[in-house]
Amino acid sequence: MASDPLSVESVIGHMAEALPIHEQGDTSSDLSSSYEAIALFAHACMTAVGFRTLGFSEGQKIESELAAVAPRLSPRWNDSYGSYSFLYAHSQSSLQYIVKIDRLGGKAEIRGLGLGDDRITRFEIVAKDYISSSALPLRIPFTAAGIEDRDDLPRKLKDIFISESRIKDLASLFKTTVIQKLIPGLNKEGYEDTAARQQAQDDREEAYARRNPREDAAR
Repeated sequence: MASDPLSVESVIGHMAEALPIHEQGDTSSDLSSSYEAIALFAHACMTAVGFRTLGFSEGQKIESELAAVAPRLSPRWNDSYGSYSFLYAHSQSSLQYIVKIDRLGGKAEIRGLGLGDDRITRFEIVAKDYISSSALPLRIPFTAAGIEDRDDLPRKLKDIFISESRIKDLASLFKTTVIQKLIPGLNKEGYEDTAARQQAQDDREEAYARRNPREDAAR
């Protein structure tokens, strides 16, 4: 049985893969705030289910630049503090998609939209309920040879979150509120569309009730 692409290990792995490579001598942080961590998490969820990154704002595609460094992000992904945006495409849709993560006081608002579709899906979370600010900033160290040492990066990224259960909760929330609304019925090995499953169950119950009207009325 295929593993869930939105499992803790999968999402953390995609976060680690997405962080850009630093040149030796660059002393900037890889993740400096809770909101950057949430934005990177959202991006990891999108790529885990097959979305392809086209750019960082609506109408400004840099697909060839991003393809050259994939699965890494371009260093410009977090140029705007407190506001992050990702433009995506998916092989199962003709639409392009925009996902935005914005800081609003102590909250992060996550919004998703299929371009050409006016329906915006959104949810908000209190950052401190999911992210441990004491684990930030995060910096990937260099070896003595001047090469990035990413061996421990997944553990460090996991430690940014309050607990593993919070990672699961956030992945589930992002899945039901953003992914399932942007591409209903998405087909990905190991991925289950819970909305489609619920609809199928409702359809079965309705069909059963039609076949057994007396039994249903007696309940």
